Amino acid sequence: METNTLWTSFIGGITAWIAYLFGGVDELVKALGILMAIDFTIAHMVAWLIQDVDSRRAFKRLLKKTAMILMVVAAVQLDNATDSGDFMRNAMILFLIGMEGLSMIENLGHLGIKVPRFLQNAFTQLQNDNDYKPKEGENKSKDGEDK
Repeated sequence: METNTLWTSFIGGITAWIAYLFGGVDELVKALGILMAIDFTIAHMVAWLIQDVDSRRAFKRLLKKTAMILMVVAAVQLDNATDSGDFMRNAMILFLIGMEGLSMIENLGHLGIKVPRFLQNAFTQLQNDNDYKPKEGENKSKDGEDK
């Protein structure tokens, strides 16, 4: 087997595995990835502007992004286990898109850039609509103990 064929097969296998973990690569996954990259870049711009560039903080931001990606993978696995279609995956991705958008808007504010209110509202709504909050007493078992 030629080296190019082997390399192409390897990359194809890795790509297929990643797509499986994300439940496919659709517009939601693309949007999340792009917003994560934009937020990370803008955060670096802010750090540079205020002369507070710190590799440790940058690494911490990368760890947070990695944890967010792992939450999407976990949601996909929950969907698979409960046969709920893409419900949990999509809700998780939309919640994370809202978080990333709000973070991006906050960082743009540090750069002195105004963001239209409708965009702020859209990201807030995405985050809030997909943020599960149990109703009063919903976390209680039959005997009154917390679950």
